[in-house]
Amino acid sequence: MQGDGKHLAGNDIAVGIDLGAQHHHVVVLDVTGKRLTSFRIAHAIKDLGEMLRRCSPARLGRRGGRAVFAFEATGHLWEGVAHFLATRNVPYRLVNPLATHRLREARQMGRDKRDVTDAEQVAHLLRTGMVTKTQLWPEFYVALRRGWYEYARLREARARLKTLAKHQRHGVFPELVGVWKDLFGPGGLAVLRLSLTPQENAALSYPRFLDLVRSQRRGRRLWTFKVRHVHERARTSIGSPLGASAAMRELRRLVERVDALQEQLEEVGKELREMLDGLEEARYLATMPGIGWATVAGLIAEIGPVERYRHGRQLIKLAGINPSRRESGLLVGRTTMTRRGRAGLRSLVYMATLASLVHNLRLRAHYERLLQRQERPLKKMQAFGACMTKFLLQAFAVMEKRQTFDVNHDWLEETAREVA
Repeated sequence: MQGDGKHLAGNDIAVGIDLGAQHHHVVVLDVTGKRLTSFRIAHAIKDLGEMLRRCSPARLGRRGGRAVFAFEATGHLWEGVAHFLATRNVPYRLVNPLATHRLREARQMGRDKRDVTDAEQVAHLLRTGMVTKTQLWPEFYVALRRGWYEYARLREARARLKTLAKHQRHGVFPELVGVWKDLFGPGGLAVLRLSLTPQENAALSYPRFLDLVRSQRRGRRLWTFKVRHVHERARTSIGSPLGASAAMRELRRLVERVDALQEQLEEVGKELREMLDGLEEARYLATMPGIGWATVAGLIAEIGPVERYRHGRQLIKLAGINPSRRESGLLVGRTTMTRRGRAGLRSLVYMATLASLVHNLRLRAHYERLLQRQERPLKKMQAFGACMTKFLLQAFAVMEKRQTFDVNHDWLEETAREVA
C-alpha cells in the first residue's frame, strides 16, 4: 500500500464485496481496474476462508502484493465479515453506500442494479482510494451501542402504544383528557387497568371506585381529587356505549403491554447506567448542563471511542449537521444541513441542544448573539443549527480533554498554550 494507506501499490489487488444475508458477490480488480475474477460465496466461515484462498495475489499472478478488501457498512452483516478479516490480519476498508450508488449511475448512465456490479463499484472505489480506513470498536462500546439501540426501540414502541391508547380513549371516555394530560401517569394507568366503561364507572359508588383504583396503582402515588373528577365526569360522558366494553378491554391490554415495555426499559436503563459508570469520558460528558444519563449513553453509543477523532468537526460531519451550499452560475442557493450522517446522532444532538439552551448559559448566549448581531443576523432555526454544532464541539472537548465542563472556560486560550 502507498502513502496514506488507501491507494493500491503495483501488485496489490482490490477485492470488492457486495454483502447479502445469505450470499456475497466478490469481484477482484488489479490496480489498473482490470477484472481478475468474480465469484459468489455463502455467508459462512468456511466460504469466507475459501474467499481468502481464491483472492490470494500469488494465485492471481501478483506475487509480492496484498489483497485489500472493501465492502459497504450496511446492516450488521459487515461486522461479522470485518471480524473474520481482522482476526486474520487481513486489511479491509469501508465504503459509503452513497458513493457506490453515485459511481454506479455515473459509470453506467442508468439505473441498472445487480449484486455483481455493486461489488465491482466497491472494488473501483477501493482502487481509487475513495474509502475509509476503519476498525471494529472495542467490545465495551459495541455492547453499549447495542444496549442503547434496544433502549431507543423500546421507547419508540411504548410511544406508539401510548398514541394508540389516546386515540381509543377519545372514542370511549373523552373526558379523561380534562383530568390527565398524560394518560399514562400513575392515576390514568390505574383507571385504565380496571377496564370499566364510563357507564360501569358511574354505576359504582365513589368509595368503591376509589378502592378499585387504589388496587391498581402498583405502589404509585394517586391524586384522589383527580379520581373523584373521573367518577363525576363518567356520569355525563359523551362517549358512545356501543362497543365500549370491547374498547376498554383493548385499552387494558394496551396498558399491559406498556407496563411490560416499561419494565424492560428500566432493566435496560440500569444496564446502560452500569456501563457508563465504568467509562471515564461519560463522567465528564455528564457535567454538561441540560443532559442526563440517557443522552450521555446515546451520544457515546453513536460516536464510539473519542480517540478515533482528531477534531470535533469530524463529529459534526458524522451527525450530518455540517453546512452545505448549492449554487450554479447566477443561481445562489441557500445553505442547509447536509443530513448525510447518522440520523440517530443528529436526533440526539437536536434534543440535547433544546435542553442545553435552557440550562447551558454559554450556549444560550451564543444563540442570542447569532440572532441579534448587526451583520447577517440568523433566523431562529439557523441559529439553532449553529448551536447544535457548538454543542457537539463542547461535548468533544470535555470528552477528549477529560475536563469538567466550565461555562467560563476559555478554550481558545488553552489551545494557544498547547501550541506554544
